Amino acid sequence: MKLDFSVAVHSLLYLDESRPRKITSAELAKSLQLNPVMIRNILSVLHKQGYIEGSVGKNGGYLLQRPLSDMNVGELYDLTIPPTISYARFITGDSKGLTKSDTDATDISANIGETLTDLFTLADTDYRKFYHRFTMTDLKNDMHDHGYFINLVNKQS
Repeated sequence: MKLDFSVAVHSLLYLDESRPRKITSAELAKSLQLNPVMIRNILSVLHKQGYIEGSVGKNGGYLLQRPLSDMNVGELYDLTIPPTISYARFITGDSKGLTKSDTDATDISANIGETLTDLFTLADTDYRKFYHRFTMTDLKNDMHDHGYFINLVNKQS
């Protein structure tokens, strides 16, 4: 799985905790222990979607545009991790779909890609629905009080 979602969540929480100070990509990169270029790529997506504002130069940096309570975790996940990206690397077999007439083809190698794609697509749909139940405020609450999510989900059930 790509790190884009984790980078987005970490960055937004860091920006929230640092209000009203502008935060540079270098400072975020240090907190995330990643390359500033990778951080800027994700921040660019968040900026285009109105989550943050940013400026370059000597006094540049990033600020949150919206409160955490208005940021849905599922929407962030959908924005940063397209459905096929989340499971594409877990699929084996020939991606072109071999046929039985191919020399080394077996029923498994010919069909496993589609079968696993179906399975992962169904699981991914449920995964995304689950994430849509929470806001970034919920993540912040769990970060400061681990077990918050478990209690919240148990109350919702």
